[in-house]
Amino acid sequence: MTTVAVTAIGFFTSVITARILGPEGRGLLSGALLIATLAGNASLFGLANSFIYHKGAGRPFNYGQWMVFSLVFVAGLSVMLAWLGMNITSEAQLHAQLPLILLLTAATAGQGYFYALSQLHDGLHFFNLMRFLLVVGNLVLLLGLVAFMDTVDFRAILITQLIVAAALMLLGLGWAKRNRVWQMAESDSPPATWKGMLGYGASHHGTVLLSLFLVNFDKIALLNIGTIVEYGFYALAFTTSRLIGAVQEAVSTALYSRFAGKDVNALSHHVRVAFRVTFMPMLLLAALGAALSPWLIRWVYGESFASMTIPFAILLFECVITGASWTLAQRFNAGGRPGLVFVRQFISVVPVFIALPFLPRQDIHIYLSMLMLFGAVLRLTVTLGLYPFVLKERMPEILPTMADCTAALRLFTRRSYG
Repeated sequence: MTTVAVTAIGFFTSVITARILGPEGRGLLSGALLIATLAGNASLFGLANSFIYHKGAGRPFNYGQWMVFSLVFVAGLSVMLAWLGMNITSEAQLHAQLPLILLLTAATAGQGYFYALSQLHDGLHFFNLMRFLLVVGNLVLLLGLVAFMDTVDFRAILITQLIVAAALMLLGLGWAKRNRVWQMAESDSPPATWKGMLGYGASHHGTVLLSLFLVNFDKIALLNIGTIVEYGFYALAFTTSRLIGAVQEAVSTALYSRFAGKDVNALSHHVRVAFRVTFMPMLLLAALGAALSPWLIRWVYGESFASMTIPFAILLFECVITGASWTLAQRFNAGGRPGLVFVRQFISVVPVFIALPFLPRQDIHIYLSMLMLFGAVLRLTVTLGLYPFVLKERMPEILPTMADCTAALRLFTRRSYG
């Protein structure tokens, strides 16, 4: 439910910013946020995850000192990464806002640290509260700009997002102090060491960095080789197309949470059911969205964004196919074989990397969308092939059965499933 609320509010905010800023301004805003978000997340270094793991294992350590070190480290590293990241674009208007982008990056890193650290409490109440307050805060301050300023540019919106990120970081500090998260009960376990804490964080962060790169390399490339207007079209098309993937993302999360480390046969059965129930219906919904996109895009964002119609239609299919392969991948993640997921990611990405330099520069945002769709299809094909060739299981069926439809209906009527 939090994901639904966050997605809806985020979409509404995106529509307002697009209509206010236009294609160029939206491209500038997206470019600044891409650099700040990537640098902020890349700087986390698994430090919060190491905190959670070692404290959960009952390993004595000075966790208060670790938290102070972590915040200073991620803030400093994020600023350095953002400063280096500005080299991917020569856009003068972005470079003119370098101090603001660096401040936003540091606040984003601190906010991200407390996002991760809040998973100390398995109820995730504070985690969900931070997610909700982020989108609500951005929307409220944006509406304030619209109400009290004659002209709103991307710099003003960046300032409001900096205020929200800094406020959430301070809220995280208050949460940590109120709950005294650095304290732990007496334990007979051997104490943790700085080497062990840093080693675990670095190991965890390697996978995170790879995921960040795979999810964002297309936008990084376009920001470097395309115009800021083309980037604006593509970034908005990509963000909007992700709305259709919320269902598959939620299903994949539920599968992993429920079956990780448990009965493999039950895991395999439910992954297959989830794949059949979601794939074809979402693909049909993507086809409907693509057919209506020439009218929808103009109605939602305005005539000036008509050029994002084709990439949006393509990315709808890419999102559904990517979500389907990720649903199937939970068979490997929750089944204790995450290395296979890395292999299929690598296999599907290599051809995309090879083809990227050869894309035509004219309408590159359209060709890049097609390349992403090709990568998604290849990823799904490889994932399906892993079943008979690696797991020695039959390939998952695509079409839902009557039993699947009945089970899905029970979900909507709140009756138990499985």
